[in-house]
Amino acid sequence: MTIVKQAMQTGEAILSADAIQDSRFEMSDSLSQLQIRSVMCTPILLKSGDIIGVIQIDSNDLERTFSENDLDTFTSVSSQISLAIDNATMHEELLRQRDLQRELDFATQVQLGFLPNKRPKIENYEFFDYYEAALRVGGDYFDYIIMPQGKVAVALGDVAGKGVPAALLMARLYSAARFHLLTQPDLKLALEGLNSEIASSGLGHRFITFVVVVIDPAKNQATVVNAGHLPPLIRNKNGISSLIDKEQSGMPLGISPHQEFQEVIIDLEPGDTICLYTDGVTDAMNPDNEIFGRKRLNQFILDGPDDIEELINGIVADIEKFSQDRPHIDDICAVGIKRSASSQE
Repeated sequence: MTIVKQAMQTGEAILSADAIQDSRFEMSDSLSQLQIRSVMCTPILLKSGDIIGVIQIDSNDLERTFSENDLDTFTSVSSQISLAIDNATMHEELLRQRDLQRELDFATQVQLGFLPNKRPKIENYEFFDYYEAALRVGGDYFDYIIMPQGKVAVALGDVAGKGVPAALLMARLYSAARFHLLTQPDLKLALEGLNSEIASSGLGHRFITFVVVVIDPAKNQATVVNAGHLPPLIRNKNGISSLIDKEQSGMPLGISPHQEFQEVIIDLEPGDTICLYTDGVTDAMNPDNEIFGRKRLNQFILDGPDDIEELINGIVADIEKFSQDRPHIDDICAVGIKRSASSQE
């Protein structure tokens, strides 16, 4: 081990014609006991610079000592072994990455399966949405839930964090939100039941910002309950404003199991447009580390096209233009709702 340790520490090949008499190894009892005389030892050095072992060959016969030519050949063999190990390690890593890629592809398909694949068809109302995960899977969530009496709930949430853990919690939110909204006719109580379930589900310190807007086409009203999410925006003939104030917004889901929420009911006039979004929209950054921001979003919605599909796609295009190809740091989700201007009172 004296020779092995020296080769690994120095990273250099060792040649000794008579190891027992070699002053470099005079403290080694094993050399004497094993009668090791001539010896060659070379480290196995990977491309990364790591030394993972050595190759050693020795002789007990002083008449057959190793030479510099032998060491050159021995070092060449060691290099080939190092290359083979590097290639085997790389192959193993590629296989691991391939398996991980397959798992992520499957997780992406599963998560996209939770998101709506079609938009509600309600007379005099139009819906459009956009979703993009910062990673392969993400924690943003939205859903359209057809409710009794022809109402439709538009839910949108943002799970703290990104990647697979956030996506798993998003899947839990999907099923829980549908259950509470479909079984509890009172929107306020439905959110309180959803919050109680999330808070008692053992998720640690994770929380979810969540907002739901229930459209009643018979009354042309929107009922809004907000659990710590960015307030939805409405564009009407008076300009643009928030659907719900900070004072009317509760805490995010999962913080306190006894949280109470407030409902806000708003009359919808022909041409009124509602926009729900996650913080991936307002927090998008450009190369100068400036954020897209709520003010820029408000201005775009105010000046944007009347068509709801063009409006949501325009918001995304404006974010991309602002970001200048800088990768997004968070998931992006936006949902638009519009009462058609042609509808009658």
